[in-house]
Amino acid sequence: MERTSVAWYVALAKEAGIEADRGVLVDDHLRTNHPAVYAAGDIAQHQGRVYGIIPASFDQARAAAFNMLGMDKKYEGTVPSNTLKVVGVFVTSVGLVNPEGPGYEMIVKEDAAAGTYKKLVLKDGVLEGAIWMGTKRGAAEIGRLTASRKNVAARKAEILEDGFDFAGL
Repeated sequence: MERTSVAWYVALAKEAGIEADRGVLVDDHLRTNHPAVYAAGDIAQHQGRVYGIIPASFDQARAAAFNMLGMDKKYEGTVPSNTLKVVGVFVTSVGLVNPEGPGYEMIVKEDAAAGTYKKLVLKDGVLEGAIWMGTKRGAAEIGRLTASRKNVAARKAEILEDGFDFAGL
């Protein structure tokens, strides 16, 4: 096993008596079962989830640093968000994009001529996730709205329009 792999670090943590599963188990303050040991980033498993994305590593490192300094900062998770350019096409995925279970509403707008596809995932009007393809316009704003769990029920259809002004939300 390579010394740079998460599995190697998980095995090392277990040997040291730190509880681990797919990652090192941490609480909402990024503490392990050892009171002087914190974990963040690719190695940390918070509420059953190992994120493996840079924004989560930054959020976790910030919370762990505050807590190691004696300040109380709770880590509440990170909304996964990625923007890629694939074969010249921008693709952004934020939050929950393929929900399972009842109560989710999906709104889709596809414009084949413009080469765009937009999808919102809502639950009780709250933005849970989105997909933006073919454009970057509005992608950052959708990411922020998803992370803040904004209720967008009143304007859900308008959000998908190309000229939508996100400042109103």
